[in-house]
Amino acid sequence: MTKEEFISHACGQVLRFTQVEKWDDLSEEVKVQLGFNMGAMALGLALSKEDGFLSLQNARQGSISMTEFRNHLKDLVVLHKIEVDEDRISRPF
Repeated sequence: MTKEEFISHACGQVLRFTQVEKWDDLSEEVKVQLGFNMGAMALGLALSKEDGFLSLQNARQGSISMTEFRNHLKDLVVLHKIEVDEDRISRPF
């Protein structure tokens, strides 16, 4: 897997796992996977602390809704011109 493919996969997984209504709807396992993929996305796209980890923390704490968090992430994916696999994103987890 190339670096670009890895980043694209991480972005897709982040979008997939943020389709829930609230943070507590995620299992502990998925929360760990989301955190890992968020880290890969943040590093791969060279995101600022605010765009990456602080937005994740805000979603986790309920300062922003999961919908707001997901929309923020989608905006970043579009801004960085990352192609994600919509079929994979829509799969249940």
